[in-house]
Amino acid sequence: MKKINNSIQLTLGLMFFMLLSIPANSQNLSVPMLSPYASITQRVGISDVTITYHSPAVKGRTIWGGVVRSNSIWRAGANNNTTITLTHDAKIEGEEIKAGTYGLYMYMKPEEVYLILSKYSKSWGTVTPKEDELVLNVPLKMEESPFQEWLTYEVIDNEPNNTTIALKWEKKQIPFNIEFDVPTIAIENAKAELKGVAGFSWRGYSQAAYMCLQFDTELELAEAWIDQSISMTKNFVNLNAKAQLLTKKGDKEGAKKVMEEAIPLGSPFQLNNYGYTLLNSGDTKGAIEVFETNVKKNKDHQFIWGFTDSLGEAYLMDGNKKKALEYYQKAKSLAPENQQSYLDGVIAKIMEK
Repeated sequence: MKKINNSIQLTLGLMFFMLLSIPANSQNLSVPMLSPYASITQRVGISDVTITYHSPAVKGRTIWGGVVRSNSIWRAGANNNTTITLTHDAKIEGEEIKAGTYGLYMYMKPEEVYLILSKYSKSWGTVTPKEDELVLNVPLKMEESPFQEWLTYEVIDNEPNNTTIALKWEKKQIPFNIEFDVPTIAIENAKAELKGVAGFSWRGYSQAAYMCLQFDTELELAEAWIDQSISMTKNFVNLNAKAQLLTKKGDKEGAKKVMEEAIPLGSPFQLNNYGYTLLNSGDTKGAIEVFETNVKKNKDHQFIWGFTDSLGEAYLMDGNKKKALEYYQKAKSLAPENQQSYLDGVIAKIMEK
């Protein structure tokens, strides 16, 4: 009997030791969930907004005023926290919010909805945040929407500086807008990246300068960047940016001289695009000059018919139908078969006038 008891004790001891030696997380299996995990990420400028959540189904239930009770804080999903992550400082419904990850909740009233963000993002969803944990509390509007069986978050509108994401479930949607200061974020990021590998070539400085031109901001900094780019490798791209900056300063003569230096360095497509830039700005004479240079310089290019077509278009916009017809006909003689009907149509319209 003593031997049996010792054997039992030894076995129990070994089992206990084995249990202690198994990592706690090794007992958790990945199993299907009734409300599956989901996420959505939208980029605005160079910033990302990501919402992670668990998606419950309607299953014939009463959702609004039922599953989602009135006059209560709701986890805006299922299971653990719904979260929102912002890679940069932003505004949600016009209210400033710092970059970070937050618990996302909604406070439901019969006629109103409030978006609530908590500084804690790892809570179980039914553990509601306290007043001193809130970082945002803004009113939203609930809207009618086509039936949605599974709760989801969708991007319903997107602009260069902001995005609108809506929670959709059953026959309702709750949209909210997220805005980033794209120019400031992008330029501050460029300053940082130019201290790294991007600062070792002309391209990084050129891209940064073009961003400033695009946003029409920090133009003095842009000029310093483009000068640095030119000093490393002079080419059509950075000289064109330099000319644009000079034009913004009112130095049209300086810009013209820079472009005279740039044009011989331009590729066929760069010159063609620059010609259209002039054409769209109303400088038809300048466009004709650039298109003519491109046609003369690139006679053997496989797209020469297209460059010739551009020259014809510029003459047409300048009111010179005779020259326009001449170059459109020349373009037709050079064009592939699949472009013949298009050019025939253009030629016919010119001859009708």
